[in-house]
Amino acid sequence: MNRIIMLCSFLLSLSIYAQKIDNYKPIALDGFYTNPVYSPTGEFVLLTGEHLKGVYLLELKNNSVKQISDKDGSGYAYSWDKSGDSFYFKEKPEGEYFSNSEVVSYNVRNYSKQKLAISHNFLPSYNSTVKGDNSQIVIYTDLSTLKIEAMDLETSRHWTVTNDEGQFYNALLSNDRQKVAVHNGPDIYIYTIDGKSKGQKIGTGIATAWSADDRFLIGFLDESKDGHTVSNSELYVFDVRTAITKKISNTESIAEMFPSVYKDQVIFSDDKSGTLFTATLNLK
Repeated sequence: MNRIIMLCSFLLSLSIYAQKIDNYKPIALDGFYTNPVYSPTGEFVLLTGEHLKGVYLLELKNNSVKQISDKDGSGYAYSWDKSGDSFYFKEKPEGEYFSNSEVVSYNVRNYSKQKLAISHNFLPSYNSTVKGDNSQIVIYTDLSTLKIEAMDLETSRHWTVTNDEGQFYNALLSNDRQKVAVHNGPDIYIYTIDGKSKGQKIGTGIATAWSADDRFLIGFLDESKDGHTVSNSELYVFDVRTAITKKISNTESIAEMFPSVYKDQVIFSDDKSGTLFTATLNLK
């Protein structure tokens, strides 16, 4: 099946099945891209290449792509500053281990780079260099316990968020910095940032982004026929208040992964071809 037929099959299947997603279209780019993350202003999208190699900046008004880093692993856990003027990513210095990666800030307005004296483990929850508010609270995985920990960078106070039994990973801090979405096995749980709540299961899959109002998470659930290779993947919305999961895509030719949202717009990647798609969410 060639690429044109594959895209036509994808669009047709969405029109038949998914009443929650429309106005979908591929972004015409050369190369393989994945893990898109919208900027807070909706102007830009962070991207990485195959195997999370490199960091790229997509400007949506003209669909231009600029390479920011070519380092292995730099496309994992990058994050935007809450202003939308800069973003943070990690780079492994030559001859060093990944555990010694450095955090780099890139300004999209003046194109400047700056190394920051913070741990790369605080990404992607780190979102501001400005002190004086709860933006200085970050979360990370304690590799010795596999619990999710929180830290106030201003006071150095730290505490455990996930006090339940489990091995937790891929924690996502909400925009109001009051809730944490975590993964334990194949499931997604919500905890309060203070660590005083039991985890609330809201669904199964991989959550990749909070909505702007923190009412839902968007993510994906992949499938494998042989237990090793991904055979398909679909997009899902997880309602944080009701714990209701809604499937918003249904295709066989496209492996939808790593969705990110800006207002009612969603961008995601096809894990098979590296093509990016945009669409409109209708969640009412």
